[in-house]
Amino acid sequence: MTLPHGFNLLNPESFADGHPHAAYDAIRAASPICRHDGSATQDPFWLLTRHADIRTVSMDKDRFTSTQGFRVATDARAAMAPEIGAVLRRFMLAMDEPEHSDFRGLVASAFLPSGIAAAEPMIRANVARLIEGLEGRDTAEFVSEIGAKVPIQTVCAVMGVPPEDEWRVFEFTNAVFGTDDPEYAPSLEVANERYLAIFDYGWSLLEDRRRNPRADLLTRIAHGTVGGRPLDEIEQKSFFSNMISAGNETTRSSFAGALWALSQFPDERRKLVDDPSLIPAAVNELLRWFSPVFQMARTALVDVDLDGTTIKAGEKLVLLYGAGNHDPAMFEDPHRLDLARANANRHITFGFGVHHCIGNRLAQMQLGIILEAFLKAFPDYEILEKPRYIRSNFVGAMKSLPMRLRR
Repeated sequence: MTLPHGFNLLNPESFADGHPHAAYDAIRAASPICRHDGSATQDPFWLLTRHADIRTVSMDKDRFTSTQGFRVATDARAAMAPEIGAVLRRFMLAMDEPEHSDFRGLVASAFLPSGIAAAEPMIRANVARLIEGLEGRDTAEFVSEIGAKVPIQTVCAVMGVPPEDEWRVFEFTNAVFGTDDPEYAPSLEVANERYLAIFDYGWSLLEDRRRNPRADLLTRIAHGTVGGRPLDEIEQKSFFSNMISAGNETTRSSFAGALWALSQFPDERRKLVDDPSLIPAAVNELLRWFSPVFQMARTALVDVDLDGTTIKAGEKLVLLYGAGNHDPAMFEDPHRLDLARANANRHITFGFGVHHCIGNRLAQMQLGIILEAFLKAFPDYEILEKPRYIRSNFVGAMKSLPMRLRR
């Protein structure tokens, strides 16, 4: 069927300018649980555009599974090498309970408030150094000069990846999320090569930690056990890749997205400039408004009646996070950035239920630190060009956000 505004989840061009909110709104108004045509590699599936439906499916671990694909991929991604698929299928995102919690438990304590507090001085120092590097300049490209550097430095430090290898990890995450983008993966062969290279790189680090354990997440993975057995090679490669990619790309997208949002609502920006103590509370509204992840998916295990729509066993449902975060039934005047919004913390940017992002506190802390430092240094920054996004139907990652550094 033809969807409003020509929306096609399987075509990354539908997301060329970020979330297509006009299409989301029209779909939600006409058929909030909407049937979407399939493709050569993908059966037809359902789109969920309402906050309540996304929350319901995310919470229902008995009738919906993540093991049959945690996202709906384009045909290009579906054609990737089988050995890559074997690793991706063991991502925690692709696990159900109780296995998911068993694996998550290996690293969960590192992301408790006490765990992330230990990383705060390092993050503040990194942010300060990067912003100092912009002093005396009139313009900057935020994504490459700050937005991409802070999270990759953070995740590599937490994981235990050597600082000299940060750029290698950065290129890997670009390949993971930019498989459909010729700038990051000019061919399927190149994408496959980059995936396999980072798997091998991660395995070499894990082998070192088996011989030389340290106080880092690599050591936890290398020596971790689930159900009384050690993790096998595929599981360890998957764990490493999952943590590295999830801890980097969406966080960098949130940084750029927040500054883009504040540029569109200058009165809201002025509130933060005048009173930085408002920043921690404002983070939730900025994450709601921008929503760096386009979609996740679940598959029905049994026939399910979802608010009057019958979902057959085996059918996929796509959770459109941006649509849910801009659902007027949950958020009044949803397209407006309102830093005083009372229920902004009801956003689903980090997912919901058992798959709620394990690193959400770390991501929020980094965003708050970035905003505090950047707005103090450049309170009147001006966006010079609209953002360029990675060609993807999965994440709204910005490739560039040029700006004038007004003080």
